Amino acid sequence: MSEIIRIPHIENYNMEFINGELILTPKKQYISEKNLLNTNLNYSKIQKCIIKKNKEIISTRDKYSSILKDIWKCMSIPKILKTTTFNIKLTNEAKKNGYNWCDDIQLSFQSKDSCGTLREIINMIKINNFTIDLVIQLKLNSNSIIYFKN
Repeated sequence: MSEIIRIPHIENYNMEFINGELILTPKKQYISEKNLLNTNLNYSKIQKCIIKKNKEIISTRDKYSSILKDIWKCMSIPKILKTTTFNIKLTNEAKKNGYNWCDDIQLSFQSKDSCGTLREIINMIKINNFTIDLVIQLKLNSNSIIYFKN
């Protein structure tokens, strides 16, 4: 075979040989925090999320509000009240004005959409010096996937 095959931007692919074939798979392209927070997350689905404090896993959930609650469980109530961007009450306000009761930490919080909740997750990760590895599929039934890691 004497044909030359040129592949532009080959550095964006992982290469492996399997049974005499060259297999190229795209490398993960991580987006910046700014781009992540400016992304429309309506109808998105978390495919993978790992939040750690050093080597201890804080959360591996796939719902925005569940991830946030796992982070809050690691924090004291005064620290949550001092640093959160959410509306919070220390009484059970379940189903009143959009509040949800979180039994694990004994507080009510007013729900936000996926974008607002992700902003709070990122905020809490910074405050607590946690790390996050996040994979989100944008708009269900779409092939658009974003990767974020801090």
